[in-house]
Amino acid sequence: MKNILSIIQDEKVSIKLEVSGEDLLNFSNELINRAKNELSLEIAEARKERYLTREETKQICGVCDATLWHWNKKNYLNTVKIGNKVRYRMSDIQKILEGKK
Repeated sequence: MKNILSIIQDEKVSIKLEVSGEDLLNFSNELINRAKNELSLEIAEARKERYLTREETKQICGVCDATLWHWNKKNYLNTVKIGNKVRYRMSDIQKILEGKK
């Protein structure tokens, strides 16, 4: 028997389901728990991320303001707005320094 998820994802199929309240509750709880887990992983990753100022970024990369501006325009090193401040992700800078971008 096919998995319900694979049936739902098949765009060509029209289905009707009869679901008990308990099954629906279990399904919704499973979705909520999955979303919580994914969100907590993203939050943990964001907390690990270090955001650098323009001055710190210029010093690490050995470039000037104009170069940072051009890199941002070309999506080579994008800025991150935190409030009204411009920051750069350390992970993005490391990719550039390692030659991966």
